[in-house]
Amino acid sequence: MDAATSNTINLILDFVLVAASIWMVIAVRGVGGVVGRTLNLIVAGAIILGVAHLINDIDAPIVGPYNALVHRIIVLIGFVVLIVGFRQIRVLTR
Repeated sequence: MDAATSNTINLILDFVLVAASIWMVIAVRGVGGVVGRTLNLIVAGAIILGVAHLINDIDAPIVGPYNALVHRIIVLIGFVVLIVGFRQIRVLTR
């Protein structure tokens, strides 16, 4: 497989990842309380991770030569949001 094909496949999979995270938003819509907040944080983390990969693959001119650094910072933010969401599960076990 050549580089152009690989890049195209990566870009398609990134759009699929973002679409899946939007599907997650639709799936958890309407869930309230602690469970709803927890799921919303986890979904937000998934969306942030999807967007980070999409930005990385499209080589956004906004970030230019700092593309890899910006990607890692966005991924870090996504993981922090996921962690906050998972920590909310503790409230359910008390």
